Amino acid sequence: MTAAEPGNSKSSEAGAALASLNGMAFIALIGCASAVLSAFIFMGSMTYTLAHYRSWDGMVAFVVSLIFAVLALLSAIPLLIAENNVTLALLPRVIMWGTAAVLTGLQLTAATLGDAHISLSAIIGVTTVLAVPCFGELAAHGIAES
Repeated sequence: MTAAEPGNSKSSEAGAALASLNGMAFIALIGCASAVLSAFIFMGSMTYTLAHYRSWDGMVAFVVSLIFAVLALLSAIPLLIAENNVTLALLPRVIMWGTAAVLTGLQLTAATLGDAHISLSAIIGVTTVLAVPCFGELAAHGIAES
């Protein structure tokens, strides 16, 4: 079978779509996907911390953690817009990194308030919530260069 035959039309379409993405757009796509994955992991870590160390109800802990994860992702959007328009992106960066710093503080406070020990879920939460703006920077760089 050759690529022109009907059996390979889907694979050739996928190859053409992948080839149409230039390198920087691919980096932007990877950055966005990684930021979403990091926010998802942070959500799980924060849910665990709130449910097990603060004795919150599981559903309430999940909803609060979901809101925090969405907030972390939304904080990267102004930077992506600013980089796309090639404007000075200082304020969006401050918003994005400031949000990550506040969420890091909330994760550490939830883990250490009262019994004062750092758990593995807190370390994972801090790492992943700081990864969201890092991957946001990667996505913004890819958008600016494409």
